[in-house]
Amino acid sequence: MATTTTTQRAGAVVPVSETRSVGREPSFYISMSIRYIILILMTIFFLGPFVMAFLGSFKSTQEVLAWPPTFLPQNWRLQNYSDVWNALADANGNSYFPRWVLNSLVLSTSITLAQLFFCSLAGFAYARLNFTGKGLVFAAMMSTLMIPGMVLLIPQYQILNTLHLINTYGAIIVPNLTSAGMIFMLTQFFRSIPKDLDEAAWIDGASIFTTFWRIILPLARPALITLALLTFQGMWNNFLTPLVFLNTPELFPLTVGLAFLKGQYGTFYNVVLAGSMFNTIPMVLLFLIFSRFYVQGATYSGVKG
Repeated sequence: MATTTTTQRAGAVVPVSETRSVGREPSFYISMSIRYIILILMTIFFLGPFVMAFLGSFKSTQEVLAWPPTFLPQNWRLQNYSDVWNALADANGNSYFPRWVLNSLVLSTSITLAQLFFCSLAGFAYARLNFTGKGLVFAAMMSTLMIPGMVLLIPQYQILNTLHLINTYGAIIVPNLTSAGMIFMLTQFFRSIPKDLDEAAWIDGASIFTTFWRIILPLARPALITLALLTFQGMWNNFLTPLVFLNTPELFPLTVGLAFLKGQYGTFYNVVLAGSMFNTIPMVLLFLIFSRFYVQGATYSGVKG
């Protein structure tokens, strides 16, 4: 690339032409090509099963089970989505599927809102307040992350049965009102916010809760959105605890309801794939919309330990 510069001599501007060869070594282009090839292969590897499942939701059962598998459906069957919507019905002929979608939405939304409130309160207390035994309580809370969830199923069932919450929404909501992992994430994020803001608010007469509600929470929007995304996704895809704690089909979330689409003597896999799209696509859309805040929250939560 040719460039022209000027020099100033005795008050006059004199152009000086010089040619600079600007180029990159061949190894640079080779390394970049290898990186892009690896990224493309990784994208295909991770997105391939979802794409095949999405296209399979428009195929017939024979096409889904065909070998070698086909990529595009020979005949696009939009009827699969209406079939799954009316697949199972109660004694009155009402389909369970809309109720399953509503149950998943109610459970995921209520648990997400509860964790946003309680986890942010706990994270603020651990990050900003000084009280006796704070370190011990925080360490005890974090130690619960090392306990496998399967170990807690039987004790949780006994406690919920004593409280007469089995086969109710409360059996899913009450054990998930808080999360040690989310409290830890918000605690780390709150610690990265300067404490001068708290002190300025207290000098102006703000209470601790007012400082938390009007000063800290607005600054913690990326972390709160991250918590909401992770919690909503986790509860939307939750299968084990609803299967154990719920008994009647009217209360099943979508994940448990989809398991009942598998028949004893045969399974219509195209209908099952169509039903799984109702469970997958909302999560994909949520992540695409709020991915920027998710990355910010995941990054800032580890700024200060």
